[in-house]
Amino acid sequence: MVYTATFKLSAMFHQDNLTRSLAQIGAQSSFSIFDELKAVYTEPGRYYHSDRHIGECLTRLQPLRHQATHPAEIEVALWFHDAVYDTRRIDNEERSAEWAIKFLRAYKVEQAVIDRIARLIMVTQAHDPHDADTAIMTDIDLSILGAPPHVFEQYDTDIRREYSWIPGEQFRRGRIQVLNNFLERAEICKTSYFLAKYEQQARLNLRRKIEQLSSGLLL
Repeated sequence: MVYTATFKLSAMFHQDNLTRSLAQIGAQSSFSIFDELKAVYTEPGRYYHSDRHIGECLTRLQPLRHQATHPAEIEVALWFHDAVYDTRRIDNEERSAEWAIKFLRAYKVEQAVIDRIARLIMVTQAHDPHDADTAIMTDIDLSILGAPPHVFEQYDTDIRREYSWIPGEQFRRGRIQVLNNFLERAEICKTSYFLAKYEQQARLNLRRKIEQLSSGLLL
């Protein structure tokens, strides 16, 4: 059963899905950027921010497509939102948005559409949405926080592997701060669907991990 679920999630990371989404936003070319995106999402060191993460994000959009104002734009933004990912930099979202903008302009997508997609990518930096579509984007990106405990633990392990260059004590302090920032929010999830489905478990996961890190058991 676990294998089947993994296969279905990974299957969303497919060229046909990207091609369809690009067509829906008016990209006027048969050229596909899929191979370029696949190359970056499968590069060494991508333990969490990988093709699997993008597949999971695309899957989690499906129940909320009918609530989105521009669902295809959210899909395209999901494809690009972690395209640039360097744990030693703090401008990954900006660089990912710039890549999307450059590509979409080259293939004659309307500027208003490009602007909305760029904003969707950028909202994953601070996770502070300002409308329905950015709320959906934020909730999808953060839904891993509300995953079952064993899935959350694997995510946490994968994040540590991505930041393996940071000394243990420094990572521990930084990770506690990041997780506390989410826990201290009045609501982690912004849409009613994700609030009902993930909020409670997210808080349980965050409290448990913060307690573990604070005790010094994890480095």
